[in-house]
Amino acid sequence: MSFKNKTVIITGASSGIGEETAKAFLSSGAKVILVSRSKEKMEASFQSYDNSQCVIYPFDLSQLDKIDSFVSTIIKKEGPIDILFNNAGIGSESLFEDIDLSVFHEVMQVDYFSVVYFTKSILRHMIDNGGGQIATNTSVAGLITSRKRTVYSSAKFALHGFLDSLRLEVGKHNVDITIIAPGKVITNFGKNKLDSQGNPFGKNSLMPFGLSSKKAAKIILKAIKNKKRQVIVSKWGDIAWFGVLVYRFFPSLYFFLAKRIDA
Repeated sequence: MSFKNKTVIITGASSGIGEETAKAFLSSGAKVILVSRSKEKMEASFQSYDNSQCVIYPFDLSQLDKIDSFVSTIIKKEGPIDILFNNAGIGSESLFEDIDLSVFHEVMQVDYFSVVYFTKSILRHMIDNGGGQIATNTSVAGLITSRKRTVYSSAKFALHGFLDSLRLEVGKHNVDITIIAPGKVITNFGKNKLDSQGNPFGKNSLMPFGLSSKKAAKIILKAIKNKKRQVIVSKWGDIAWFGVLVYRFFPSLYFFLAKRIDA
């Protein structure tokens, strides 16, 4: 699978799915522009790669009003962008009755609005260049609901609505939209998800049978290469697949089970 002569922007590139997907793109010949808050983490993770193929741009995506100028700077310095992978995000786990509403604002700002702003900033560039591809990490939580996910699923369902609608608009410009919906993937994502008061959990609750980040990256690259509309990134034995299938064909059964399961 080759992405030679392609330039890719990846947000949330300092760890987990973003880091491994960036490395997979680099191994496939792409030039990769890494975006994350932590310059130090990116430098440590990608120190073995050539600076001409792998470029680091530290940025805090919660600064929505600065995204447009940031994207313009990247394009001016690095040239045409072929693929954007919106990967950055934060999680949340709490009962709605306990949650401080500031957590809604924080999660929506990063998980939803930063994607909208970044996509808006790069879309005109892609249209002017005759096309491109926008892939976005949304999560299975944007397809099905579960307990303690009112914040997280709100952001992810919003993304699915935004991206599905956008696809209908930009196809005529040769811009492809790919939704990446991971289930259980082994990363440190759980350590950083927010509790009811907006504090990081500090630990992972993920069971060890989750998909590895490297295997997830392979699935993601294949989906982007084939310009898939949507792909679920998960082991077949993962409850994510079970949930999606039951929700589709037996919705009443799904909600009966979802009330009793902490997914």
